[in-house]
Amino acid sequence: MLFGTLFVFLNDNLLNVIYIRPNLTVSSMKRKVMLVGFCLALLAMGGLPQDVGAQTSGRVIKMEIKEERLTDALKHLEKVSGYKILFSYDDMSRFKVRNKVVKTRDIRHALNVIIASNPIEYQIDGQYVNVFLKETASRTGESRPRTQQTAARQVEYSGRVIDVTRQPVIGATVLVKGTGKGVSTDENGRFTIAMPKGHQVVLQFSYVGMKTTTRTLSGSHDERDITVVMAEAAALSEVVVNGIYTRKAESFTGAATTVTGNDLRRVGNQNVLQSLKNLDPTVYIADNLTAGSDPNSTPTMSMRGTSSFPTETTSLKSSYQNQPNEPLFILDGFETTAEYVKDLDMNRVESVTILKDASAKALYGSKAANGVIVIETKRLAGTEARITYNGSLDLEMPDLTSYDMTNALEKLQVEKNEGIYDVNSAYYGGMGSATQQQELTALYNQRYKLALEGLNTNWMAKPLRTGVGQKHNINIELGDARNLRGVLNFTYNDVAGVMKGSNRRNISGDVSLSYRRKNLLFKNILSVISNNSSDSPYGSFSDYVKMNPYWQAVDSKGNVLRWAEVSNSVVSNGANAIANPLYDATIGTSLKSSYQQFTNNFYAEWTIIPDLKTTLRIGAQQKRNDVDEYYPANHSRFATYTKGTSLWNRRGLYIMENGKQTQLSGDLNVNYNHSFGKHHVFGNAGYFVSETKYQAYQHRAEGFGNETAADITFAHQYAEGTTPTGYASINREMSFLLAASYDYDDRYLVDVTERESASSLYGSDKRWANSWSVGLGWNVHNEPLLKSAKWLQLLKIRGSVGLTGNQNFATNEAIATYRYYTGMTYDGLTGAYLNAMPNPDLMWEQKKDYNVGFDFRAFGLSLSFDYYSADTKNMLTSVSIPTSTGFSTVKDNLGLVRNQGVEIKANYTPWQTNDGFVSVYGSFVYTKNRIVHLSESMREYNNRMLTLAENENQTAPVLMYQDGLSMNTIWAVPSAGIDPQTGEEIYIKKDGTYTYDYDSSDMVAAGDATPKYRGNFGFNAEYKGIGLTATCTYLAGGQMYNSTLVDRVEDADMIYNVDRRVLTGRWQKPGDITQYKGYSSKTATRATTRFVQNRNELTLSSISAYYEFPKSIYSKLYMQRLRFAVYLNDVATFSSIKVERGTSYPFARSLSFALSATF
Repeated sequence: MLFGTLFVFLNDNLLNVIYIRPNLTVSSMKRKVMLVGFCLALLAMGGLPQDVGAQTSGRVIKMEIKEERLTDALKHLEKVSGYKILFSYDDMSRFKVRNKVVKTRDIRHALNVIIASNPIEYQIDGQYVNVFLKETASRTGESRPRTQQTAARQVEYSGRVIDVTRQPVIGATVLVKGTGKGVSTDENGRFTIAMPKGHQVVLQFSYVGMKTTTRTLSGSHDERDITVVMAEAAALSEVVVNGIYTRKAESFTGAATTVTGNDLRRVGNQNVLQSLKNLDPTVYIADNLTAGSDPNSTPTMSMRGTSSFPTETTSLKSSYQNQPNEPLFILDGFETTAEYVKDLDMNRVESVTILKDASAKALYGSKAANGVIVIETKRLAGTEARITYNGSLDLEMPDLTSYDMTNALEKLQVEKNEGIYDVNSAYYGGMGSATQQQELTALYNQRYKLALEGLNTNWMAKPLRTGVGQKHNINIELGDARNLRGVLNFTYNDVAGVMKGSNRRNISGDVSLSYRRKNLLFKNILSVISNNSSDSPYGSFSDYVKMNPYWQAVDSKGNVLRWAEVSNSVVSNGANAIANPLYDATIGTSLKSSYQQFTNNFYAEWTIIPDLKTTLRIGAQQKRNDVDEYYPANHSRFATYTKGTSLWNRRGLYIMENGKQTQLSGDLNVNYNHSFGKHHVFGNAGYFVSETKYQAYQHRAEGFGNETAADITFAHQYAEGTTPTGYASINREMSFLLAASYDYDDRYLVDVTERESASSLYGSDKRWANSWSVGLGWNVHNEPLLKSAKWLQLLKIRGSVGLTGNQNFATNEAIATYRYYTGMTYDGLTGAYLNAMPNPDLMWEQKKDYNVGFDFRAFGLSLSFDYYSADTKNMLTSVSIPTSTGFSTVKDNLGLVRNQGVEIKANYTPWQTNDGFVSVYGSFVYTKNRIVHLSESMREYNNRMLTLAENENQTAPVLMYQDGLSMNTIWAVPSAGIDPQTGEEIYIKKDGTYTYDYDSSDMVAAGDATPKYRGNFGFNAEYKGIGLTATCTYLAGGQMYNSTLVDRVEDADMIYNVDRRVLTGRWQKPGDITQYKGYSSKTATRATTRFVQNRNELTLSSISAYYEFPKSIYSKLYMQRLRFAVYLNDVATFSSIKVERGTSYPFARSLSFALSATF
């Protein structure tokens, strides 16, 4: 304080210059001491300026302005003067500067020349200049900037503004309420502002997309350096990003949900789709009970119910066609795929917006029927260089809690009960010989002896591991967003699956550039991703589940055995050896695939006048796929190929696949946004054009001499009966968009959208389709009677109706395509034949949506409600035609399917201070699917399904369609249970009588595989940098056909291992009341209501914790931020059904340790 006192004596105005805050570092102190020494030297020479506060610059300010916007002139002044000039773009963009010449060292003089007679005030505070409208100053009583003598009696407040994840909020506005004074936070989220002593000050902090926060300060020393935490706006963001333009949320009538990138990363760091599944049940991503946690599988998803038939499957992995019920994905304004979104680096994501109803999604016309998911990557913001590193160590741990297989002794007991070791039992038909009985007895004794000696092979553990993966991301930000800004992003992501040898490795790089010049903005995003995937050479997990625990996997030295057991017994039904699936991984089995994708998206924006803006976007993408699968000659799949037969030389298989896709797209949009009085209008006109081409080819070759010949050229021949196969397609699209909205006094809202789309997928007379929507809204909270109610932040009632389309089907459905006769020529020419019967009258599938809802926010509670009803017509259906045409079916537009439902989301924050917060959230979704009329056109199909159900080998329900029922109805014959006297199943016929004979014509609708109720709930909490989040998901009201009870219990193949319920639940003797048929049953289990069970599940989906290191630690490491987090996903699932989950690839729990640092 000695120097402070000295300089007050010398010159009052110098106090603000050398005042040292309590939190200064040692290096900062040194700089201050040097400044003091310099000032003393000036005093000694008599050269110290008498008015340090005079607003002069060390540089000459030279400007020559002919005609430009005031905003551009102020930016130019900032550049040449060295001052930070803060202003509202919306306020200043209306003014222009003409014919001005500035040459001065005084910033005041320069400002006076530029502002001239415009109704504008300015205020200088150190190196900051606040420019604002004069009416703001007059309204608040603020006068011209204070004199330097007044400034000497000021208190300097400083602080840092951060979000709930401790990230700095860059560019937040800090205003002193009741004045026109304000500053913006810098690249570290810091701010400094001076106010008169002795006054209570209310600071207001605001930022787009976040809740406005206020702090009341009295001027005490402990308030001189504060930390302000800004939370994201609950329930509704301030804006809705739809991928074409941005709308103010308060005036938007559509049903849309925005999930921020921080929200996604808060519940997990696996991928965008996994986090979205946990956060918003509107996007239904069902558990894949076959693929489980396979890192190379892409999930199946839908929004607001099922409305299209599933497409025909293909053997090719290079699939470029979207699933018919899958939503449309938009990334930075351009269409993308679910696979690319899965591989997208989560650190790049700024927000995800889910467009649900017609008013929100009709912008995308013919592709929007299933909803739209709009993903925006991080904005090119900021003015300083910054480097951010994100890394994680990821563990995948197998989850086998759904399996309950017998051990060695239990399995032997099951086999004795079944009569496997008794030649006179029903298992052998009671016709065995004494010699065979001796063999069986010896075999049992041998197995029993090994089991007693401790042989109990845990086959399920053999192909599994704890997968250890890693992810590294470096983000480099350079330049100034007000001029030229660039971001370089590099990511390495190695996902290691729980089956040995399975992984998915991505290397990606992105270069984003933005350049702003006056009223022009240019952006370009170049993205490159290289993916390499390996499926497990150990094969399907089901091959290990079925292995008997008394079979050996390795010999005494630990070497993997070729055969798990060798026997000539009748038990193996003639097979003299049981192949060991572990052996397949030791002989060079290789299952690899890869893709490389290059994407370049260019964006140009021209602000013609403040209310009129035009944008141009051009996108180019190319993707290449390669698949190489090699099964050596000694692979288990060839174990039955006998030497000396024609099959012997066909051992070994190589499958090679190549695919390529190219996309070109562009659009031009012009939008007008203007307010006059209480009226506000917005309009957008757009033109869109695109071309998509893709092709894929597959070669299958067989006959390899040894395991090392892992090249398709070493094959003996093409696989018997096959030739190279593939497909190719080209689709060109064009559309016109008109969108308009009007609101009166921010109370009464109208949105109208019209889009005309054309596609080359359709016949020449059916290429154009119309999509439209109308939305109405009422901001009740802005009514005069409620506007003064400070407790009510939002109450909006909205409704919409509209028509959208779907075109997810193959090219050759409407247009004739041909195949060539291979290996045959006529007169030197190759013939061709029609591939499928085309229907040139085929039209777009169309969905008509109705939606009503409301949004409410008060007392820390945010609530949204939506009721919807959607009718899908012109469904693409296979219709039977006379076989004399050469074809059995043709595609046609038939039927009407209705989806109805309710969606409720709530969020409540009971406590929030600058030290932390607590919020709880939950959601509820009800969905009902019903076929209105379709059965008549599907009669032939249903009859074929009935015939298939009659097949004794058909144990699973067939899929049929009937008016009034769901598209996912489970069909089964009613069952009265197991007859206690005979152990056989009793069926109920349609007339109510009982029978032992199965008849598929007696099938009834036994359940609906789609859950009627879904949702989530959880909480977020943080206190002084320590955070905790937990999320649970649930589903109920649906049914499932429990195939485990059929495959592993009742119809279990006794040669292999079985579910433990075989021991306790099967009928054995007359009088037993059991759930499952007896061992002696001669009939195979068929689809009956006995195995249709109610499915209710609760999943602890995510637990995460994080710690934000304090500044005292990370500042010593020259960092701006340091954060450590732990994520635990797919923790546990509690289900009313005990069914095997992950039959081909097991489910897994994931544990991740993540570190984030910003320099």
